[in-house]
Amino acid sequence: MSNLKILPMQHPIITSWQWQANSFAVLGNYPETEPWMMNHFIQLQLTSNPDWSSYVDFYRTPTFEFCPWLFHQHLKRETVRYFNEDICSFFVDCINLNNYIYAVFDHAYFLQGQDRLPHDLFIYGYDQERQVFHAADFTFTGKYSFAEVSFEQLKKAYHAIEGDEDWLFSGKGGVSLISFNDSLGYDFNISNVAAQLEGFLTGHNHFEKSREMTYRTNPCVYGLEIYSKLIENLLKIQEKEAEADYRPFHVLCDHKALMLRRIPFMEQNGYLKPGTNLLEGYQSIENDALMCRNLLIKYMKTNESSIIDKIITTMRKYRNQEAEQIEILLSNLVIS
Repeated sequence: MSNLKILPMQHPIITSWQWQANSFAVLGNYPETEPWMMNHFIQLQLTSNPDWSSYVDFYRTPTFEFCPWLFHQHLKRETVRYFNEDICSFFVDCINLNNYIYAVFDHAYFLQGQDRLPHDLFIYGYDQERQVFHAADFTFTGKYSFAEVSFEQLKKAYHAIEGDEDWLFSGKGGVSLISFNDSLGYDFNISNVAAQLEGFLTGHNHFEKSREMTYRTNPCVYGLEIYSKLIENLLKIQEKEAEADYRPFHVLCDHKALMLRRIPFMEQNGYLKPGTNLLEGYQSIENDALMCRNLLIKYMKTNESSIIDKIITTMRKYRNQEAEQIEILLSNLVIS
């Protein structure tokens, strides 16, 4: 048995949410996955929550469960214990079989000054000689980053999770093993891209007629409509009626980063007419989105009301710019 194995990982292009960052960190190592990534993650969805800030994410059709390049195995903790009482030994065996590991751990065992911190963790390698696992998460530095955790820390962190603390997979919990499947291909579907762009432009979810489950019960808005909702939230934040949360604004930044990657991909592969200058336009939009996110973080530290006014003005500007860019994009798609 090898004393060292590290599965391929690279820093992902988007890092709003852990499950997305993990998957992009794996898929980014394989150029053949680019058509699938560029074919999805276009439509945005905002879900209103009465008790906490609005939740913004890429619309979850298809989820990574349906990614042709990733094979998922979900195991109950009882099943894991049946196979091997030694959780570190079990994880080493899984990595030797080219499985990444995703589960909830108590990160208080990895960080100083924390009493209790149930959080998901992505494990992608080990070093037997040094008795460490290689892992990725947000809690180590506040940003998605790679770190080492000792076998002893990981064992304690895994067993410290009990009951409802294991909240992955809609509360079912357990351990997910994820492996890269190189035996499948994927054909880019420009008609699917066009439908998502039209839905983004009009605020309509074109997936509604599909078989996708309707498990979200709270009110939702889509595409450009989320800007109006976020501006409503900003006004509530300014009036101290809601707590500031930068995460929805980080999702907007990720959306623009993917659009900046999608535009040259489509042009280089003959799905987009050349000479549109869309890349320049979307670069300006991404710059504004980044500024709004950073301004909100600044507000969270200073509580200066004028910062909210600046965010709202900038959001309204780049929302209109994005509508114009999407209309140009749609008119220049090459759909055979």
